[in-house]
Amino acid sequence: MKTNKLIILFIFVFNTVFSQQKNASSIATDSTNITKDSTITKRNHNRWSIEIGTGVSNGTRPYTDGYFTSSNNQLFNGFILNCYTVGTRYNFSNTIGLKMDIAFDRFINSEESTSKPFEVAQYRTSIQGIFNLNSLVKPKNEISRFNLLFHAGIHLAILKPISADYNKKVSNGDSYGGIVFGITPIIRISKKTAVFLDFSSFNNYGQNLTWNGKHSEVANNSNGHMFSGTFGLSFALDKKQ
Repeated sequence: MKTNKLIILFIFVFNTVFSQQKNASSIATDSTNITKDSTITKRNHNRWSIEIGTGVSNGTRPYTDGYFTSSNNQLFNGFILNCYTVGTRYNFSNTIGLKMDIAFDRFINSEESTSKPFEVAQYRTSIQGIFNLNSLVKPKNEISRFNLLFHAGIHLAILKPISADYNKKVSNGDSYGGIVFGITPIIRISKKTAVFLDFSSFNNYGQNLTWNGKHSEVANNSNGHMFSGTFGLSFALDKKQ
């Protein structure tokens, strides 16, 4: 009887020790994998980074009658690259940050559309706050290759007609400001490099020219809207990791 109890006790102790060793081994393996991940740094986020991108932008309103950028069956004006951006981002933590950028947009009628010809250029800059949406579903200190950022802020812009047939005395440019917001998925591919997509909406106030470079009608005066979809690379500037 005592022998049976000893055997049962031995089996119990053996199973307990084996389970603890297995758990410890699993933790060590996970730790090793994190260490070997080339995209993970001692600090979970990079402070400073720069972004360089290109993509498609489109002014949705206002237009003068007879002018528009694309045909109805085309999305994003046929995906013709007409937007170029350079920006910098500062992360206070994994959750919040600040970004500033400058951009150039070129709006022109599509050759496949029946729009009257036009060509205008927009120069803009913005400053925006950033919120990492990952923090809503993951612990703040959890390291992830993928981040989804929400950003919003204010922007300033100058719109200038550049076609030769514009009367510069009438349409010599327009300056305005507004509100911008959007989302930016980011995928980190190394310690200091990431690829990003950005989708933004711009609401303009004080825009007196249409996107085709003419003065707005009274019904549309002082208000405008555009959107952009860009992609590019983000480079961290931190020297110490």
